[in-house]
Amino acid sequence: MIAIGDVTRTLADEAYSRIRDAMHSGRLQPGQKLRFSELQELTDTSVTPVREALTRLTAEGFTELEGHRGYRVAPVSSQDLWDILRNRQRLESEALRLSIQHGDENWEAQLISAHHLLTRMDRERADLPTAADEQWEKRHAAFHEALIAACQSKVLLGFCNQLSARANRYRRLSVGVDDVPRDVRSEHRNILEATIRRDAETATDLLQEHFERTARMVDELLRHKW
Repeated sequence: MIAIGDVTRTLADEAYSRIRDAMHSGRLQPGQKLRFSELQELTDTSVTPVREALTRLTAEGFTELEGHRGYRVAPVSSQDLWDILRNRQRLESEALRLSIQHGDENWEAQLISAHHLLTRMDRERADLPTAADEQWEKRHAAFHEALIAACQSKVLLGFCNQLSARANRYRRLSVGVDDVPRDVRSEHRNILEATIRRDAETATDLLQEHFERTARMVDELLRHKW
């Protein structure tokens, strides 16, 4: 028998996912005021799960509470972008270094598999080049998670996941940016190869450069659009 509290938690988790996905897809824009009635319609649930989802999203930096005026989507800024980026570089580099130190053959196999799946798809949707393919996004996240999965620190992984989620909100803004000379497939492959040969210095350098290139693209976009 499922307890009422468990049902509410499940609904709140679903509401959380749908609201965050709407922010990632651009349906909910940075700085946009959030109305409970609209979010209830978006999530197909009642006000209580929506409220719980907003509390969680606010704690994670995706939404903001404006005193008595309600919630809004957290705005984007170059300062916030680079703050997230620098901390992500530090923490994920350490997590990758530890994974290279502790990872076994099973970790290598899972990492290689995650990379293989990622290479089988294009990032942009074939029918809409300015939008990200959600399946590619999932595979991209799985690859980066696999890189650091063997670090043997749940606390470190938790912080990395939080920063990755916040960085992902910015990274998605770069989809469809034209005339940027970049080979993301090669970047991922080079990170993988350095990791597999247990070259921690090269792997972490490449990972930091990978994050930096995305941040520069997004920063340029922010300066012209927001």
